[in-house]
Amino acid sequence: MIVIEHLGEIPPGTKCSAVFFDSAKIRREKEFYAKLYSENGVHDLAVLRAMVAANVPDAPYWLVSLKSGDGAFGGVNRMHRVDDRTGKVLADPP
Repeated sequence: MIVIEHLGEIPPGTKCSAVFFDSAKIRREKEFYAKLYSENGVHDLAVLRAMVAANVPDAPYWLVSLKSGDGAFGGVNRMHRVDDRTGKVLADPP
């Protein structure tokens, strides 16, 4: 609901789903990004940590997906992160 209020007008039929990322899921997400970046040549620990921090929030959040419900193949799927504590939509990673 927060995402819908933040974005404004959402067309009827839009499909919405959400997954809660608690500390255990956040830890696994950070491990995934760290492995991904290191496999792609990032070996400086400070740079690796900064890249992971830029992509994964530290606090629990909701990952919300909004997909157009017009029935067309390849519908637009928009992903948003919502802070669990404040209810605010988090900025997308750079």
